[in-house]
Amino acid sequence: MLKTTAYIHFLKSGGLCTIQDQGRFGFAEYGVPYSGAMDQFSLMQGNVLLRNQKKAAALEIGISGPKMVFEMPTRIVFTGALAEIFHNGKPIQLGQIVNIACDDEIKIGKFFRGQWLYMALEGGLETPIFMDSRSWYSGISSQSRLKKGDSICYLSEEKYHSDHFSHPKLDGSWFKDKEIEVYKGPEWKDLTLEQQSFILNSEFKISPISNRMGIQLEGNVSNQLKEILTSPVYPGTVQLTPSGKLIVLMRDAQVTGGYPRVFQLSDQAINIISQKNFGEKVKFSII
Repeated sequence: MLKTTAYIHFLKSGGLCTIQDQGRFGFAEYGVPYSGAMDQFSLMQGNVLLRNQKKAAALEIGISGPKMVFEMPTRIVFTGALAEIFHNGKPIQLGQIVNIACDDEIKIGKFFRGQWLYMALEGGLETPIFMDSRSWYSGISSQSRLKKGDSICYLSEEKYHSDHFSHPKLDGSWFKDKEIEVYKGPEWKDLTLEQQSFILNSEFKISPISNRMGIQLEGNVSNQLKEILTSPVYPGTVQLTPSGKLIVLMRDAQVTGGYPRVFQLSDQAINIISQKNFGEKVKFSII
């Protein structure tokens, strides 16, 4: 079938909208962050529902939603955070595959639960590739976030798709869990038994000081740990600062750090904590 180049035009940009895929790997030695979707599980759900390749790029929407118009037919699906989503003024649900026609409009309203909403598109978005990834990151990609008036490329293909009257019931319940599974970090052993017990038996609030680089937790863990030699860190590394703050590094974080690494989150735990709203509580559980 013939594929035609088409564009999504953004009439409103929203709060923090970027293009993300699984991330870029193999460039940490040059100081390049991994980037990629904050919630990789939700990204994967969208690509599976549309039978896309695993590496297909999607639109990641955070904080508030955009308003967009499609030039040509395609299919889309939303996963991740629970939010108001409208197709030509009519509400649609998470997991619902939507047939898009020429000049159709999609508008995202307020968020109810979760931080990151994903719009996967059949075949994926055709944005430029930088260092083996379409993920946007300031200083690496030509754009770092969508702005009003921007246009994003996709490929439209003439296909017949029957309307879907049933779809997966995606309700965000999987990221309501308070428990965050972690592995012991390299410097965990340097904490006293009392400090370890305090961390494992405490609940920590998600601080508003959180973004794609890291999530700071409210609370204070008194410690006398010294800074370490600059060492590798990864998405999901939990650092303990001299002031007693716990910081969970996320997708856009630096690739080396000097704070003690007390935990490393599991892959699914990274997805779960990324969707936590400010003020929600989490509790660490060692695997």
